[in-house]
Amino acid sequence: MSIDDFDNEEEYAERMIAEKKLLNPRVDSTFKALFTQPTPESQGALKSFLEAVTEKPIADIQLKTSNAIIEYFGQRDVNYDILCTFDDGQQANIEMQAFNQKYDYGQRAECHVARILSSSMKKGMNWENVKKSYQISVLNFNYSQSNDIVSRYAMRTKDGRELKGILNIVFIELAKIRGKEDSFDSNTALENWAIFLKDADNPKKADLIQKLTNKEAGLMLAKQSLSSISSNYDMWVNQFRQEMAEIDYNTREYLAEQRMQKAVQEAIKQGLEQGISQGISQGISQGISQGISQGIEQGKNSRSIALAKKYMAAGHSAQEAADFAEIDIKYLL
Repeated sequence: MSIDDFDNEEEYAERMIAEKKLLNPRVDSTFKALFTQPTPESQGALKSFLEAVTEKPIADIQLKTSNAIIEYFGQRDVNYDILCTFDDGQQANIEMQAFNQKYDYGQRAECHVARILSSSMKKGMNWENVKKSYQISVLNFNYSQSNDIVSRYAMRTKDGRELKGILNIVFIELAKIRGKEDSFDSNTALENWAIFLKDADNPKKADLIQKLTNKEAGLMLAKQSLSSISSNYDMWVNQFRQEMAEIDYNTREYLAEQRMQKAVQEAIKQGLEQGISQGISQGISQGISQGISQGIEQGKNSRSIALAKKYMAAGHSAQEAADFAEIDIKYLL
């Protein structure tokens, strides 16, 4: 069943709820709701996910306002998806990027994590008390050339020596999870989270998701939270709108690419036609010029040969005649 099968968002939402479908956790609004509900399932899922990302136990998590503090007039506003603080003072922002919007996610992530860190520093704080900050981005597309599903970035020297590890960026690329589905027993916890986020709403992957959730309690809580919010009418409307926006965006990108290819092909065609025309014109011009030049040269040679032959008839040798007429002796032999 495709979103194209529905005439409007109301029909779509009602049908999905009636058939007890699961929302797509790769949609921004669904991803955020999955982890931010005031329920044990949602809070437990968030704790499990963050422990998989940070690779450390977390006792408690507090959600924070999604708007970054404006520190001076004219500073750019930043809206975080899921900004939270751990019990030890570390901070993290988690976001889902449903589709590639053709801007530099790496540069964006660096700016976000720097802003998170700066907002945590208070006047009089000792440098030793500054806590780690994380920007965690789940990407539903390929970002890097690497085959790694999970990429962890921190400040390091060229030879790999890490500085202090205060600024941390984690990219989870869902498009690269294929091939890991049959090895979830040996996968990392975060790789299994990637499988869940990629396939939780796919009926064809229901058996796989069931095995995953039976294996890991955090994923079971995530499925329960997803099932709970999937009965919400407004969530399905939001999903419809975002998926339609993605279709529109991809259509615009496709049409722009087609126009560009057509323009390039037209330019090549015009260039070839112009080149052929100019080549023919230049060829004709050069041919005429060369013909005239050769004709003049041949005329000069004919007169010189005739003069040399007359010189020979007067009793001079062939070499003397050639030298006199300034021609090669071969013309006289």
